[in-house]
Amino acid sequence: PISPVRPAPPISYESYLLEDSKTWFEKDIAVPMRDGVKLYANLYRPIESICAKTPTIVLYSPFGKHGGVPPKFLDNMGVEFDSLSRYTLWENPDPLVWCAKYHYSLLIVDARATWNSEGDVAFYFSPEEGRDGYDVIEWIAKQPWNTGKVGWGAVSYFAMSAYHVASLKPPHLAAIMPWEGASDLYREVSVLGGIPSPSFQHLWISLSGNGHSRCEDAASHALAQPTFTPFWASKVVDWSRIDLPAFSVTGWSSLNLHLRGTIGAWNEFSSEKKYLWVHNMREWEAYYHPDGQRKQKAFWDRYLKGLPTEVDKWPAVELQVREDFNKVSRTLFDTQWPPRDSKLAAFTLSEGKLTPGSASVTATAPTYVSFISHEKSSKVTFDYTFTERTEIVGNSSVRLFVQALQFPDVDLFVALQKINKTREEVKFYHQTQLVEASATHGWLRASHRAKDEARSQPGRPYHSHKQRKFLRAVDVVEVEVEIWPTATVWEANETLRLVIQGRTFFNEENPVSARVAASHSYGEARVWFGGEYNSELFIPVISKAR
Repeated sequence: PISPVRPAPPISYESYLLEDSKTWFEKDIAVPMRDGVKLYANLYRPIESICAKTPTIVLYSPFGKHGGVPPKFLDNMGVEFDSLSRYTLWENPDPLVWCAKYHYSLLIVDARATWNSEGDVAFYFSPEEGRDGYDVIEWIAKQPWNTGKVGWGAVSYFAMSAYHVASLKPPHLAAIMPWEGASDLYREVSVLGGIPSPSFQHLWISLSGNGHSRCEDAASHALAQPTFTPFWASKVVDWSRIDLPAFSVTGWSSLNLHLRGTIGAWNEFSSEKKYLWVHNMREWEAYYHPDGQRKQKAFWDRYLKGLPTEVDKWPAVELQVREDFNKVSRTLFDTQWPPRDSKLAAFTLSEGKLTPGSASVTATAPTYVSFISHEKSSKVTFDYTFTERTEIVGNSSVRLFVQALQFPDVDLFVALQKINKTREEVKFYHQTQLVEASATHGWLRASHRAKDEARSQPGRPYHSHKQRKFLRAVDVVEVEVEIWPTATVWEANETLRLVIQGRTFFNEENPVSARVAASHSYGEARVWFGGEYNSELFIPVISKAR
C-alpha cells in the first residue's frame, strides 16, 4: 500500500546552513508570476554562492517541495536510499551532492494551486504551466546567486513540464533534461490506444492534488472525453519549437507511460545538440545509478557551465539492447531513431504462425481464429522461430482484420513475446517494480481505428482518436495497432510470439501498471487472415546482430 502524502507545513520563510556546512537552504521563497500569483519554492545552493554565482536547475511539480511523497514510495524500485541524503525528494537530485559538491543551485517549485502556491486551478501539462515556468526562469536569472544560465528537468513530471516551458523559448533557459518524459498525455498516459486508464490517474492525483485550491481531474476527463478533444490537444506542444540542448532519457521498462513520448518528442526537437539514452534499468534506478549521475553531471556541466565534458563525444543515440530484464546484449550507438541498420520486416499471420514476407492477396481461403474478449485467459497466438541471431530495434505494428460478434467494440491488447529455447517466455521489467512485461506491448480500442495518414509511418500508425466508429457484428474491419518501441535480441532457435487478447496482460490490482478501465471487450472476437484479409506484423529487424 502507498503511504499517505505528507501535508505541507505553513508558509514561513527560513534561511540557514545545512549540517554539511556547505549547502545553504532557503524555505518558502515567493516567486511572482505575471498575473500576480505567487508560487512558493525552496532553494538549495552552495555556500560559495553567497559570493559567487551558480547555474540553477529548476525542479517544478505538484508533488510538494517539502517532500509530499514519502521515500517509502520508492521501495523495491532499485534505489539505494542509504546513498542519498534526507533532503533528496522523490525523482529529484540530492542537494548535498549537487550543491555542495557539483556547485549548482536547485530551485524546487510547487506548481500553481498546489500545496501553498497561490492560484485558483492547477492545470497540469498545460500552456498555463508553460507560462509559469517561463516566469520562474526569468525570475531566477535576475537573482544575485544565478549566472544567467538555467536548466530544467529531472524525472517524470519534472521532465514532462519541460516541454511547454521550452517551447516558449525563455531567454535564460539554456538546456533541458526530460528524464522519463511522456509528451502526449492522451496517447501515452491517460487514454492509451483509446482505452481510458483512470486508476493510474487517481493514483498520481492523490500524490499531487493537495493545495488550497482546485486541480483538474485527468481521470474524470479520460472517461468523459475518451476522444482527442481540445482539452487533450492543449497538453501537447509543437516539439519542433524546442531548439536548445536536450538530454532525453527513458527505459524499455517504461511501457504505457514514458517510453513512447520521450523518444517521440526527442525525434521532433530541432536542436543540433540533442542526445537520447534508452537503458535497460528501471525508471528511478537509472536516475540515481552512478552511470545516470555521471551523465547528468556531464550534460549540465557542458551546457550550464560551458565546460568540456564527455558530452562532446556522445553519439546522438545510445541504446541498450536487452537479452532479459537484467542482462544487456550490447550497447548500440547511432545518429538517429530508429537506428539506420533497423529495417522493417513483414510477417504474414496464419493459424498459429508468422511467416516472413508480405501477405498481399493470396489464393488461400479466408479463415479466422477467435478469442473470448472479456476473459483474461483467452487469447490467440502466432509464432515464428528465428534461424539466426536477430535484434528487434524500433517501432512495430500489427495490421489485423477483426470482427466483434457480441459487442460493438473490442479492446485489443497486443504483446510481442520472447520465447526461449526451453519454450518459456523471457520476462522484462514493467514500470518500476515487477518483472511482468513481454518484450513490448501495444493497445487499441477498435472503434478508435481511424488513422491520421499524414502522420502515420510504416510500422508506426498514428491514430487520430477524433471520433469513434463502432463495429457491427457482420463487419470485418481493418485495424492497425501501434506497438511501442523495443530493443531486444532473439537468439537462433528462439521464438517471436505475437499475442492478442481482450484484457490487459498486467496485474489488474496494480494501479501503477494495469491501466484498467471499464472494458469494451465482451464476447467472441475473431482475427481474420487469408484471401483479402492480409493480416500482417511489421517489426524493425537488425539481422545477424553482433
